[in-house]
Amino acid sequence: MLNEIGLLIAFEGIDGSGKGTQLRLLRNWLKELGIPVVTFAQPSESIAGRILRERAQKDQRPIPEIELSLFIRDRREQARKMIAPYLGKGYTVLLDRHFLSSVAYQGARGLDPETILERNLHVAPIPDLTILLDINPEVAICRIRQTRDTDAFERCEYLYLVRALYIEWAQKFENVVLIDGNGSEKEVHSEIRSRVMNLLHME
Repeated sequence: MLNEIGLLIAFEGIDGSGKGTQLRLLRNWLKELGIPVVTFAQPSESIAGRILRERAQKDQRPIPEIELSLFIRDRREQARKMIAPYLGKGYTVLLDRHFLSSVAYQGARGLDPETILERNLHVAPIPDLTILLDINPEVAICRIRQTRDTDAFERCEYLYLVRALYIEWAQKFENVVLIDGNGSEKEVHSEIRSRVMNLLHME
């Protein structure tokens, strides 16, 4: 169901798929149109979010059950303190990752995807549009190595599992669009912009 005032748009995809770049391009385009827009990332800067970020930086991810619980806490707080207030003011809220990330990433670590989704839906709003950028994991790892010193969490076999779960569970939502992330930045942005124009009822 669409949010009654503002719009919530989430970007999803494996690491290296171009989420951050495409979110920035969409944000800039919306600003040019005069549409109020704000962006957030997950994990956020909440206590739980900071724990997740610190552990990731040290290549020390918590066990899957604890990791999921931290994400749930983080999303609950972000939804209440940041997402809901801005939606209430009529902003378009752009998210770099949302609950499908947990379904895919913690699911690939052995947790039940259905249980992950159910727990998240108790605390996290369903986006009006989720943009799932799909890319070959081998290409993604090449991109990651260009910007990071380590790819400890991006092993190819693991990312193939994450990608498969993303695609499988995205089909359960009518408002998830799968976009080929292998094209140029301009090509991918053009496709995303077209989808958002439909959402905004623009010609």
